[in-house]
Amino acid sequence: MKKLTPFGVLLIFGLIGLLTKNFGLWFAFGVVAFIVVGVMQNRREGPKPPAEQDREPKDGETGV
Repeated sequence: MKKLTPFGVLLIFGLIGLLTKNFGLWFAFGVVAFIVVGVMQNRREGPKPPAEQDREPKDGETGV
């Protein structure tokens, strides 16, 4: 598993809630964590640097 999905976070918190018999409390924490993980994963994908063929040629370079 490379990255934790928001649904996976919600599932983990739900299982903790079932095991501790406080499902309502842990599910609420899971919903908050679900939102945080989703936002952070979208934020992590920032602007990508231009590919070699897309960049402008520097001085002394040919554009070929």
